[in-house]
Amino acid sequence: MFNKVKKLILAFIILIIFYVSIAMEHHQMKQITSEIMINDPWIRLAPTNASVLGLFMQINNNTNHDIKLLYVNAGDYKRIELHRTVAQNDMMKMVKQEFMIIPAKGKLYLKPGSWHIMLISPTLVLHKGDIVMIELIFDNGLTKIVYAEVRTGKKTIDNHHSIMHE
Repeated sequence: MFNKVKKLILAFIILIIFYVSIAMEHHQMKQITSEIMINDPWIRLAPTNASVLGLFMQINNNTNHDIKLLYVNAGDYKRIELHRTVAQNDMMKMVKQEFMIIPAKGKLYLKPGSWHIMLISPTLVLHKGDIVMIELIFDNGLTKIVYAEVRTGKKTIDNHHSIMHE
C-alpha cells in the first residue's frame, strides 16, 4: 500500500510539473506575440493591369527597444520593397528603404504618401474584399503573419504623376 501511495504522489507531482510547464509556455508565447501588434493591414485596390500595389498598416512596438521591420513575404508577388515617400525639390519621391524602425513603446504608421510596402508584379488580380496573407519579419527574430484586406483607399496625393520611384 505504501508503494501505491508513493506512485500516486509521484504521478501527482509529474502532473503538476506538466501543467506548470504548459502555463509557462503559454505565458511566454503571449509575451512574444504581444511585443509587436499589427492593426488594420490593407492593400489599396488598383486597376487590373497595375504592376505595383501598396500595403498599409499600423505597427505597434510594445517593447523597451527599437525594432526593425526587415522583410515582407507574400507569395503572389515577384518582389516586395519597403518604401518611404519624401518631398524633394517640390516633388514627392518614393525611396526604397532597407528597413523600417518601429520605435520603443511607439508606433509606425504605414499609409499612402508616407511609409508603405510596395507589392511589385502581382501574379494574381485582386478584387475588393480579397484577403492576402502577409508575413512580416523583424530583426528580433519575430515573424508575424497578418491578413490584409483589399479595399479602396482615399488618394492622399493629388497628382500621382508627380511621385517618382527611386
